[in-house]
Amino acid sequence: MYLLYVDESGDPGRASSPFLILGAAALFEGKWLPFERDLRALIDKYFPAGPKPAELHMSELRKGKKEFRVLTPVQRSLLADEFCQLALDLLSTELVMFSVIADKPHWFAANPGKTGDDLYAEMFEHLSSRFDLFLRRRYAENSPSKGIIIADPHKPSLSEALKTNQRLYQRQGHRWDVLYNLVETVFFLASHDSPGIQLADLAAYSVWRLVSANDDQLARKIAPIFDRESPAARINPGKWHGIKYLGNDTAIRNRLTSVWP
Repeated sequence: MYLLYVDESGDPGRASSPFLILGAAALFEGKWLPFERDLRALIDKYFPAGPKPAELHMSELRKGKKEFRVLTPVQRSLLADEFCQLALDLLSTELVMFSVIADKPHWFAANPGKTGDDLYAEMFEHLSSRFDLFLRRRYAENSPSKGIIIADPHKPSLSEALKTNQRLYQRQGHRWDVLYNLVETVFFLASHDSPGIQLADLAAYSVWRLVSANDDQLARKIAPIFDRESPAARINPGKWHGIKYLGNDTAIRNRLTSVWP
């Protein structure tokens, strides 16, 4: 079983942030507890006494907000690096990441009359189909697994969109195929209770920094974790399935392909 944790950067509103990004981390069921212990040990290392952060939230860490304000910029950078390394230390069969990036002005212009809920639906369709494709490849490698999706309940618009659309895709399929390997409904866990949602936050925030600020530091660190077809595959060798861009901005596309060529 793989647990697909989903988080977002940005929002689906027309007049707010220019991007909406879904980030996801698929963690093998046998690894969530060891990873949680490693993550807790990492936080304890940087916060040996006094208040400790309940979670590693990348935006707060980068900006030195809340509990992270007691750390120097160098310490915050080192903590981010070590968090990335914890993720990189897992095998490609233990952790894989995905991200769907929507250029909102382009998407709303191309889809007149549609709403933020429709944008969520299209993005989740891409995300769930890519996760299902990963699970199909595991089946072809004689390691059959199912998947469940987990999100943070404190983001109600995202949570409801995931739940509604998963039910729809399970019953009717999506535009490309049937979802064979996703089971049950969407489950919910607060991010401070879930190392997996913190990994999804890492995926989403790294892509957010890349597309919104042309800052590739985080994205380059964790790029190998994103889902990719084997270079030896007969069809689409080496293709990055873990990144999907819904937009037509050449500069943004170039930023993405510079990290995931």
